[in-house]
Amino acid sequence: MVESWDAAAYAKQTPETGTPIAGDNPVYLPDPVTDATVRMLVELAAQVWIDRERLLVLETLLAEHGVVTRAAVESFKPSVQQAQEFKAQRNQFIEEVFKSLRTIPVG
Repeated sequence: MVESWDAAAYAKQTPETGTPIAGDNPVYLPDPVTDATVRMLVELAAQVWIDRERLLVLETLLAEHGVVTRAAVESFKPSVQQAQEFKAQRNQFIEEVFKSLRTIPVG
């Protein structure tokens, strides 16, 4: 569901007014596009770091236990089914990263 746009309410939420930022959709910047872009960037950065750290842990443990080498990870080629599963997961990831853009009113 798309939320209705109320510019006056939006302006009252911004830090420039001195009003505390609170609620389900806090606003940090006066421009909704910039605000959504910052949200996307922060969400993406958080997810990238979480994934990178987990990947490093897994690769280290697998290599230490002789299960899989890092070279094997680098040369991996997915099957058709795996590629489809990866694509579905990538699409979900993109959906999550760009979700803030759907809250911006059009027109």
